[in-house]
Amino acid sequence: MMSRMPPLDFPALTRFIALSVAGGLGMYWGMGLLFERLYYRRRAEADQRKCQPKRWPSPKARRREILLGSVNMTVGSVASGCFVYWVSKGGATTIYFSTEERGVAHAVVTGLVYMLSTDLALYFAHRAYHTPTLYRLVHKVHHRWTSPTVFTAMAMHPIEWATYQSIMAVPLFFLPVHVGAVIFTLLFTNYYALVDHSGVRLHSWLPFVAPTAFHDDHHAHFHVNYGQTFPLWDRVFGTMRRKNRQYGPAVFGGAGEGGGASDEVWDYRRPAAPPPAEVTGRAQP
Repeated sequence: MMSRMPPLDFPALTRFIALSVAGGLGMYWGMGLLFERLYYRRRAEADQRKCQPKRWPSPKARRREILLGSVNMTVGSVASGCFVYWVSKGGATTIYFSTEERGVAHAVVTGLVYMLSTDLALYFAHRAYHTPTLYRLVHKVHHRWTSPTVFTAMAMHPIEWATYQSIMAVPLFFLPVHVGAVIFTLLFTNYYALVDHSGVRLHSWLPFVAPTAFHDDHHAHFHVNYGQTFPLWDRVFGTMRRKNRQYGPAVFGGAGEGGGASDEVWDYRRPAAPPPAEVTGRAQP
């Protein structure tokens, strides 16, 4: 017989929500303000640092992305706080806390399965939002910012935000995964989501994580480079940016126009090339 949940412990729930909101907004605003100070205010150095050195969001666009991203992060953090409270009170999940029964190897393997499977699901969800109807109705909100900043990472339609949050949560009800692996994956994923939207030319010390130019190209060229953290999925499914292909807001599918089947994928190990002239030198609305 399933055990019943104890009565609501409102003080504990409040603490979990407060800690979750503080952590979520702290990471979001902390990273945003750090990049603001180190990079965005130094426009004279943009040619050496920025993926799109001639393109900057307008003050209005900055305010909109910060407001929308902060609202999404707050709502998501409240939901996370409620979920952690549920787990702490014995709610039914497959998260476990000790490695004594299953062993360290099990924790590592299931942790990797959780990270890779959720990243693959995020890839397909993101790609689905780039179909014409879903893009027009939902995902176009996120693509208002064609030269993104750290704050752009969470600035999206609430339906899209809920989709990505659900992808990270659903496996925790059927995949046995250690709590440490869950925390690591969430921090890892959110950290690279923020950095990848920074618009600053950076390379990860992890060879399997794409440099920031990879996702910046997604915002500059729209329907290409759908991967969230790992570029592997775009290589496997043929949606990585290729040389001699034309991309744009009306070129759906991820393959681009022109070129041939043998066109080489873009070499992101090299410094990011500036975007085409028609998309440079303009402030975003």
